[in-house]
Amino acid sequence: MVQFVVWGAGGRGKAAAVIFGADRIIAFIDSNPEKAGQLFFGRPVINFDSYKKQYSEYAILVSLASEEAVTVILKKEKIPYFSYNDCPPELMGYGWKTAKKYVNTFHIPEKKTAIYGDSLYSVLVYEHLINSGRKCIGMVCSGNAGIQGPEWLKRLFPFITVKKLEEVGEDIQILQSVSDGACGSALCGRRTRNIYDWRPFVPDYQNPRIASLKESGKGKRCFIVATGPSLTFADLEKLRQNHEFCISVNSIFSCFKETEWRPDQYVAVDVDVINHYNNQIREMDVRQKFIPDASIDFDYGSLTDEFCVYHSVFNRDAIEQGLISDDFSKYAYNSGTVTAVSLQLAMYEGFEKIYLLGCDCSYFETGLKHFNEPEEMQIKEYGVEDSAMEMLNYHINSYRRIKDYAARKGIEIYNATRGGYLEAFERVAFDDLFNR
Repeated sequence: MVQFVVWGAGGRGKAAAVIFGADRIIAFIDSNPEKAGQLFFGRPVINFDSYKKQYSEYAILVSLASEEAVTVILKKEKIPYFSYNDCPPELMGYGWKTAKKYVNTFHIPEKKTAIYGDSLYSVLVYEHLINSGRKCIGMVCSGNAGIQGPEWLKRLFPFITVKKLEEVGEDIQILQSVSDGACGSALCGRRTRNIYDWRPFVPDYQNPRIASLKESGKGKRCFIVATGPSLTFADLEKLRQNHEFCISVNSIFSCFKETEWRPDQYVAVDVDVINHYNNQIREMDVRQKFIPDASIDFDYGSLTDEFCVYHSVFNRDAIEQGLISDDFSKYAYNSGTVTAVSLQLAMYEGFEKIYLLGCDCSYFETGLKHFNEPEEMQIKEYGVEDSAMEMLNYHINSYRRIKDYAARKGIEIYNATRGGYLEAFERVAFDDLFNR
């Protein structure tokens, strides 16, 4: 049985234990010294030095969403690892509760196949084929940055036969087990089947209630109200007085005691948001609430009628390429920011002019995040991560891609935020948008 060590004894480490099975996990690595020596899902939590001394024969699965700080260390020390971000989103929890009932219906009719990819998912598919008596002639490495070439795979998993693509006959069906971005053009002209993208196998991802909203905003404008430090209660009051259609996000409910304004729609994208703010999201007075199918803990079955669950696609391609959904009723791409997901929703609903408000993009520079929290609380609670600038670049790229996509659709997007660092969209003065 394929076994590995998971780096990260947190939410995504928990997802790995639940989805893959704790029996596959030898130990968890965590940099928090308070966790060292404890058990997590019955497995020891260790530090990196202990891994190198006691567990180095096992590959590491880096479970952190922002993995750069860890992968830099592993690359420097030439330690092979898998990135959780290279697995299908379902295996990270995104859509898992919906998709798991279809797993046993996935069928590969060919008796002889090869696998293209070198993610943990690739290895587990290879193992499954062998255990089920199927003929897998080999695995073709896709150049994953973590697993450092064929020799590492052979050492870690002796049961795998590693082949070059040219060694796989034209009559062999190749199972694509990594994203399109990881494949590039390598498989062009080959007989392939994509087993990375589970969406075609899970019809329940489509939400008919969301589909009914398509083009509902045609000919209208809307405001996407983020929670950046530039937002003011006066802004919210102006939106209320002018009966503007508003989409807002995350912890916006924390200001409701101080304003009569309410958004028409609420959007969350982060797993921690819906888990941590479960009660507040359920209780807030908002007509429609859009939450992702991203949590393995959230009780989706008890949701009331105002909730619309959308399929969230979170993977490396979504983040690095800023992918955009053409059909929000079936899926939305999570590129790391809730504003980008809200823009995908607004465009799907057909709004022809979209204004961003409170979208400062300043957290990476200042550590300030929310307009109605004390400054000292925000800096203490959120801090600024080492990988912040890289993530900011991904966010900016996502906004630029959205701008180009919107232009092709005849949709105008403007930034009505006062100040901040987001320059991907044309600036407009918020107060000038209303009749005086």
